[in-house]
Amino acid sequence: MKKAPQVCLIDDDASVRKSVVRLLRVAGYQVEAYTSGEEFFESDQIAEFGCIVLDLRLPGMCGESFQERLRTVEKALPIIVITGHGDGRIRANMMEKGAVAFLDKPFHDQDLLDAIEAALERNRREVKERSEA
Repeated sequence: MKKAPQVCLIDDDASVRKSVVRLLRVAGYQVEAYTSGEEFFESDQIAEFGCIVLDLRLPGMCGESFQERLRTVEKALPIIVITGHGDGRIRANMMEKGAVAFLDKPFHDQDLLDAIEAALERNRREVKERSEA
């Protein structure tokens, strides 16, 4: 049986974590939830196949800093940014540096699911390219 893709959710808001985890599990994803970028990196649970749903404003390491650090990881996963505090400059910067999507809270469930599918497709291509290299 094929293992479900892993979605790592990083958000400090407990109610957002609870609702997004429920949505993603119902949609068939394996989900790991973290309250901060530091907690994610300390977990050492970076899967080869999956993506990250990242809140922009977090305690400690902000979303932009997280994205920069993730780029140093060999098997960096694609990022989908979610935020209640959209900023055009930050949005453009994160998209330019490889974020798959930037969703404003509250977002529609289907928009998040579509962004995750796009991120997973990107991840599949990157894993295939690495294995062929």
